[in-house]
Amino acid sequence: MNRGKDVVLTITRGDLQAIIDHCNAGYPDEACGILAGRDGRVEKVYSMTNARPGPVSYEMDPEEQFRVMQDIRQSGLEMISVFHSHPGGHAYPSSVDVEKAYWPGTQLPNYPEAVYVIVSLMERADQYVKGYTISGGTILEVPLTVV
Repeated sequence: MNRGKDVVLTITRGDLQAIIDHCNAGYPDEACGILAGRDGRVEKVYSMTNARPGPVSYEMDPEEQFRVMQDIRQSGLEMISVFHSHPGGHAYPSSVDVEKAYWPGTQLPNYPEAVYVIVSLMERADQYVKGYTISGGTILEVPLTVV
């Protein structure tokens, strides 16, 4: 995926609802998952287990993440996005999110091509979902196209 200004993440209404449902099910803790696809188009949603549940942080279960990454490769897809919720915060990367976007102690991004999708659950009746790239300490919003 190109990291320029033309990055867009395309997702079906059903897949977006699956993400929101998973995040609501995890409330009041953060929920997380992986989106797989090609060329910025989501083709599969993987709702993951938060191995360290809490209201301001998430950590994917490593064994589950390994199995999901194998499935993505075997399906001929790519990991194009990581999603998680902010139960009491805005749909914008927190300092923890920015820190976790890099290998510990470095400025090397974990997933340089990934779009980070954040679901805000602050307004329980009206969730907000936004996407971002995080690179070199810069946060850029990525348009989400729902089809």
